[in-house]
Amino acid sequence: MSAFPVVNGVTVFLPPPEGYVVDFEHPQFQSKYEHYLVFAILGPLALLCLVQRLYTKIEFSDGLEVDDGLMILAWICSIAMQALQTWSIAIGGLCHHGWEMSIDVWEKQALVSYIVAGVFIVANGSTKASLFFAYLKISPERWYKRCIKAGIGMVATYTLTILALLMFGTQPIRLNWDPYLTGGTRLNGAILYMAIASSNIVSDVILFLIPIPMVLRLQMRPVVKFGALIMFGIGSITVTTSVVRMVYLQPMLKSSDTPWVAAPANVWSFVEVNLFIICGSLPTLRRFFRAIAPKLMGSSADDSRVKPAPHSHNSSRGMRSHYSQFDVELESVSSQKVILNDCEANVSRPATIEVKG
Repeated sequence: MSAFPVVNGVTVFLPPPEGYVVDFEHPQFQSKYEHYLVFAILGPLALLCLVQRLYTKIEFSDGLEVDDGLMILAWICSIAMQALQTWSIAIGGLCHHGWEMSIDVWEKQALVSYIVAGVFIVANGSTKASLFFAYLKISPERWYKRCIKAGIGMVATYTLTILALLMFGTQPIRLNWDPYLTGGTRLNGAILYMAIASSNIVSDVILFLIPIPMVLRLQMRPVVKFGALIMFGIGSITVTTSVVRMVYLQPMLKSSDTPWVAAPANVWSFVEVNLFIICGSLPTLRRFFRAIAPKLMGSSADDSRVKPAPHSHNSSRGMRSHYSQFDVELESVSSQKVILNDCEANVSRPATIEVKG
């Protein structure tokens, strides 16, 4: 057992800088209220968006599928992460200096950080995989499906790899939070956090780029094509939060006062996990409003409430290759294809758009 500094009769993990006046009753903090604000506003909004997505898929589409299950898992992880770190802030851990908390509080906040790191990468991976699975149903073309499946494999690989390193990279595992343990091997958590941000940026870019060739080949007006690209880009908006978070993570590479220096970056983690859910639920939003407020959206209630029916093949078109072309029905499709359909619905009445491979 190593000796730790004692300040005002309280054992702390880090010694205060020379001249710093330690006040355990009123410690300094940063980004404390930002965490509370993001959780209080974006947390309920993310839940509403998720409920809207699930309700729309069940009532007006093909029912829940793999991508919905992954999105639910991501939401559960986001709530767990935010709740745990909010508790850490409340007990004087996260957002506070290491020399203005007792060593017991340090141990608790370190344990929370260890758990939350794994929960966050699972939320990240689940969301990206959910989007890839949703995109899988948009086109039957062979090259497209191969790209999407490669994307799913990429997300699964980096998620499991980073998760394993976060959970088991430091040995013994208890060394992640127990200040009294010495020896062992410790992995630099800051580097792994930056790896998470980097992988998120890469997957977001891929999610945006893959559908572009397919969208450009659709027989749409230019403005509608642009709208379709914007709809696909919404799912990749978290690339912005990842870049900002990477900037704020830099101080962690050279500081031992992790509860303090990690606080600004962690605010953006709160923003990001909520955006995971919000952005992943936006593609069904228009169909939802067409069902509950059809006049507002310029359609009839009957059109909005009809579930998709199997497509009947027109014999005059001849035999079709499963991978050579597909139809996008603007009013009778799965909610994932509505991403394109809703953009077309703003310009024209229901029609069938044929995309030839």
